[in-house]
Amino acid sequence: MPTATVNIRPARVPDAHALGEIHVASWRAAYAGLVPAESLDRLSVTDRRGAWRERLRALPDGVTVLVAESRGHVLGFAVIGASRDRDAERDTGELQALYLHPRHWRRGSGTRLHEHALRVLHHEGYASSTLWVLTTNNRARGFYEHRGWECLGSTRTETLGDGDVRVEEVRYRYVLTFHRR
Repeated sequence: MPTATVNIRPARVPDAHALGEIHVASWRAAYAGLVPAESLDRLSVTDRRGAWRERLRALPDGVTVLVAESRGHVLGFAVIGASRDRDAERDTGELQALYLHPRHWRRGSGTRLHEHALRVLHHEGYASSTLWVLTTNNRARGFYEHRGWECLGSTRTETLGDGDVRVEEVRYRYVLTFHRR
């Protein structure tokens, strides 16, 4: 069943409370079986809320955090900005994060948030975008591939959480071409 009307807007500091909860809930659901359960169990909503509060107070230039909300409740968030990859062209943006609370999965809110994030990157002058996703995260990979992202095949090893979990990620690319109506 689709979620009621979803509004996409820039995140504000008071959203940190919801972002911390969404971050932990989505990681626990999305990464179950992909990273050790002990690492997911150690995630702290309180710590994530604090980290989000600080991040939203001092966002680096060029980084945007968007939230999807419905009926005054934040459902998920996306983080976008310039690509952080050393080999990226100057006109390459990056979808750095896209998370929805698991109770809102498969209701269209993630698609709306994704599309809005790509439109913002395009509006900011980026010709393409990249993202990194866990190689073993078939749910996320399917989401992106269904929406036109191309797997480039390049991989990297990243550290998650408190630095105790190393995972392999694969890079995707999306060409930001939008047709005006």
